[in-house]
Parts: sequence; structure tokens; C-alpha cells
Amino acid sequence: MKNFILKIWKDPVLSKVIAVGIVAIISLLYVKVISVIDKITFNTALNELLDLKIRVIYVLIVILIYLGIKMLLRKDKGRYSKKQLRLREFNQLKDSQTGILFRWGVYFHYNNGPFISDLTAFCTKHGTTPLRFIYNKCPVAGCENAKNSIDEYAIKNYIESELINKWDKT
Repeated sequence: MKNFILKIWKDPVLSKVIAVGIVAIISLLYVKVISVIDKITFNTALNELLDLKIRVIYVLIVILIYLGIKMLLRKDKGRYSKKQLRLREFNQLKDSQTGILFRWGVYFHYNNGPFISDLTAFCTKHGTTPLRFIYNKCPVAGCENAKNSIDEYAIKNYIESELINKWDKT
């Protein structure tokens, strides 16, 4: 049942229909309460509600308050905690023996657990600019790193293990 309601609510058209229905029900309940309290007919109370004049400044204030609360409660994927920002700085590793530089992006699961993505290897033995590996090998024919292919899965596993270790220690 919960999944069905969430599916309907995420639908761009049905969510607006449901929202209008909720506002209409609240308005009708308000009119009914006013008619009972003031001891007037329902139609008279409804007409008073429809004739109600609201200053524009009040509407603007309500909109600004709404936007402020929404901004405070927002959990945006682009916002990271200080702990996450520190961990995102761990995004490269150089193997001095082989001259291979690894770079990656650090991201976080919904449960805040870290993982890496976009792991890329570079050969640093050919001048100042690192060369990106092609098919897990250095693209320069005579290079030592062109002879042996790197195991990307094993390297990713090692880096994520280091990342989780750093995450647990911070």
C-alpha cells in the first residue's frame, strides 16, 4: 500500500490532483467549522471565505518562510558533511615502484557508506604529464607498464578497503 501511494505521489499529474484535493478538503472543513462557530449557514461561510482579501505582503512572507524552511530541511546529494569532504580528498594514489598513478571519485551510499567510482590509471614515466592507460595498460609500446595489464577489480577493492578504513577512523 505504501509503495502504491508513493508511486502515485511521484507521478507529476496525480500528485497535483491529490494536493488540490487535500487543499479543498481542508478549506471545506474550515468553512464548516466557521459556520458552526459563527452560527451561520454553510453557504454564507463559504462566500465569506471566497470574498476574503489578503494583502500581497502576507503572501510573500508566507512564501519566504516556506522557502527558508525548505532550504533548512533539504538533504541535497551535492551537500557533504565535513567528514565526507575530508574523505573526498583521498582521491589519488601513486605507486612509486611502477610509476602508476590512480585517480578516482569518492561518493557515498544513502546509508553514508563510502565507495569509489571512475577509477582511472595513469603512467607517470613519460614526462610531466601522466598518460591515461588504455585497456588497463600504458599506451607507450616500450614502457614496462605496457607489458602487464593491471587488475582493475583488485585495485578498486584495495582502494575501497583503505577508504572504509579512513572512514571508520575519522
